[in-house]
Amino acid sequence: MIGAIKQQAKDLFAELDRVDWPSKEKVMTSAWTVAIVSVFVGVYLWSVDWVFSKGFAVLWMKTR
Repeated sequence: MIGAIKQQAKDLFAELDRVDWPSKEKVMTSAWTVAIVSVFVGVYLWSVDWVFSKGFAVLWMKTR
């Protein structure tokens, strides 16, 4: 049982040594890209929601 756990840990560390880790610059570029796209998508969805809310409010008042 302990031997199997040790073997799994050994295999895990061997696999982690083979991973091609990205550079700090690539990670930071990707993080900024995700943040900027998230802000734009959030603003877009907020504006669409706002337009629909105002539009439906106008339609609701006309039907009363």
